[in-house]
Amino acid sequence: MTTATARRAAAPPTAPDPAESRTGPARALRIVASVVANTTLLTALLYFFGLVATQVFFDHFRVHYTLLGQTSDEILARGADGLFMPLAGTAIAVLAGTFLARYLRSRLSARRWAALLRVCAPVAAVLGLVLLAVTVPITVDPEPFHGYPGLPGLGFALGIVLLAFAWRRWSVTGGRGRKGAGFGVVESVAAFLLASIGLFWAVGDYSASVGTRRGFEVEARIPDMPAVVVYSAESLNLTGGGVRQVACGQSGAAYQYRYDGLKLLLQSGGQYVFVPATWRTSSGTAFVVPRTDSLRLEFGPPGSTPPPSC
Repeated sequence: MTTATARRAAAPPTAPDPAESRTGPARALRIVASVVANTTLLTALLYFFGLVATQVFFDHFRVHYTLLGQTSDEILARGADGLFMPLAGTAIAVLAGTFLARYLRSRLSARRWAALLRVCAPVAAVLGLVLLAVTVPITVDPEPFHGYPGLPGLGFALGIVLLAFAWRRWSVTGGRGRKGAGFGVVESVAAFLLASIGLFWAVGDYSASVGTRRGFEVEARIPDMPAVVVYSAESLNLTGGGVRQVACGQSGAAYQYRYDGLKLLLQSGGQYVFVPATWRTSSGTAFVVPRTDSLRLEFGPPGSTPPPSC
């Protein structure tokens, strides 16, 4: 055996490059897991928003939302419509913060960047503790903050994120990141769950406010909705609020009764929801009528008056 061969045989195995452990399949799996987790959370938030907004909206018209069989697509669409602007604002704020951090990281030397992080960590910890100290008591008495829907939950989530950032910086600076890798995973999962709870709290408050506002907006538009005339083979006994029943009286006619003075609020799950043209929150009545072949609907201009007879 030659001297060179002996040296190669005696040489210890080369330690894996730490940079390589941060790339390749392991990094790809972490990225995929992060994307899946965030997408799942976003979908859950959209559905939760749509569900709460649906409940509050139909409560405004005194109709229980379960009667209408709202599909998941309808609920998600209502959630996307209501959260469009808040999500856009949050995304813009996150992008702005990310761009600022990248700009500072590229312009500052390593020593100044480390010094900046040392300053940011305690500031983030103090702000996080202040946010938690303000928002946690709201869970006991939320009444004074009803005028700020969504902000308490958002403040709680932000406080958790700031504390997690400060703790992470302290662990890295103190050299405890690699030693407590297992604890780091637990801490990350706990922080994610707590921040998610804050987001659901914010979405719940905000969606209730949006549902109430949408109810009043639709109520204000009722006079401008198309007039609806309902023809029925049998009596539906729709009375009150200016709704008029007219007996057609024509022998052999497919539809024996006519109802006017109505507006169509919604059709969903095989049910029609009608409200009188003069519907008001204080005294209005909503009618839930099954959609069957024995009904025929006619739509006309707002305020139009049908003839006195069929």
